[in-house]
Amino acid sequence: MRLRHIGPVAVYVYTLAFAICATGQQPEGRTVVLPVHSYQALELLQPKLAPLDVESQLAIDKLKLLAGPSRGPGAVVFPEVAPSTVVVRSGGGHGTGFIVDAEGWILTNNHVIAGASVHQGTSARVAFIHFGHMEDGFMVLEKEGHPAFIYAASPEKDLALLKLIAIPAGRELTPIKLAEKISPPGSDCFTIGHPTSGLFWSLRSGEVVGIGKYPHDLIDNIMPQLTLAGAPKEAFEQSLRQSTPRKALISSCGINPGDSGGPLVNTDGELIAVNFAIPKLDQKRGVNLDKFSYHVHLDEVKDFLAVRPERPEVFVPNVWPAAAASRLLDFDGDDKMETWMFVPAQDVPPSGLLFDLDGDTPETFVEEFKAGKAKRDQFEFEFVLQLAPVRAFYDRDGDGQVDLILTDANDDGVSDLTISKTAEGWKRLDRDDQAVYDPRYFNDQATGERFQAIVLDRVLKKKPSESTDDKNTSNNKDEAPPAVAP
Repeated sequence: MRLRHIGPVAVYVYTLAFAICATGQQPEGRTVVLPVHSYQALELLQPKLAPLDVESQLAIDKLKLLAGPSRGPGAVVFPEVAPSTVVVRSGGGHGTGFIVDAEGWILTNNHVIAGASVHQGTSARVAFIHFGHMEDGFMVLEKEGHPAFIYAASPEKDLALLKLIAIPAGRELTPIKLAEKISPPGSDCFTIGHPTSGLFWSLRSGEVVGIGKYPHDLIDNIMPQLTLAGAPKEAFEQSLRQSTPRKALISSCGINPGDSGGPLVNTDGELIAVNFAIPKLDQKRGVNLDKFSYHVHLDEVKDFLAVRPERPEVFVPNVWPAAAASRLLDFDGDDKMETWMFVPAQDVPPSGLLFDLDGDTPETFVEEFKAGKAKRDQFEFEFVLQLAPVRAFYDRDGDGQVDLILTDANDDGVSDLTISKTAEGWKRLDRDDQAVYDPRYFNDQATGERFQAIVLDRVLKKKPSESTDDKNTSNNKDEAPPAVAP
């Protein structure tokens, strides 16, 4: 186990989770295994962001050695589409994006910008855009990164809309035109992106393979429904039912991590889809499944671009952690499973824990959720703890909606960014000394006491003095304590 990059809270929770997963037991209470929502599992399938060395240069001389006579329409498409394709740098990695409007609007994948840093003044996420220029028929990376705010992001469609804070002086932006209709299966298509272990602005060609709903229409998700029976079949089908299908196009273009968010175009250089995923290696059979590439369908793109916000969105993290498995836990041994733990894989830290502190989850939730008759948000949580980075989500008034989120980037118990939900929407709070864990954030005293007993005493093993500060108190039910008041 390598815990070098994990903070103290994550180390303790990891150790706790490892003991639970390894033994199937815990100090007190029971445990029940539950399926995870399909979108939580799909997050784990997204290509990981590839590292980007902005000091690297394209090996133009090497490319020239590989160049030969034109082999088809790809040689015509490349000079038209490549200058409109950009590098999107975010969270220490990179993906691909492309210009959709000459005023500086750029489209990419939601998962490409998922790790973007947050601008402290606006609480909007910021990514950096790298352009290239054509030189002797090849694209050359420009090292200077240009900041762009994220104006809209959709995990369901896996799309994100960015806008440059300022268009670089002297640069004219040319958007990629959206196709009127999708090319049928067998039609030529091309993608340009920045694949891992490849070269910037790499062109790949292929054919449109098919169109369907992702993940519902994939053969790998249909066959188990035909062959499984009983509880396994019910759990599998429930996972699919709980997700909103995404219209997708499949091609034979060979994309890789780093190509995510890049354009898939037809022979006229018009957009027909956006890259978003590749199948994984089947380790049991030793078969490489990367014969196909998945792309967000043009219809989903047009729907997403129909509305362009006037200002960047305040970043509100998703309360549901990415996960491959989950289980309910009873930490205090009262025969009520108040904690829902999610894990991304075996022998790794949990991605998050949800806590029902006031015990108002319906008694029938477990059986109904297993049978696909209950949705995950029917688990009535009041607090969520996520790891890497550490985030604390509070439902302070117990209305079923998170209204306070604190991000602790360095895991020191003090929030580096705090946002609060108000009548006007989410706003950043200008505090730099905000305690991450404090039972007094809850309006209801009994909920705060349960928070102390379950989260602090049993899960985090924190003493009251480590989690509270005497100056951060308030009895006003319309506001949080002074330390978190808007």
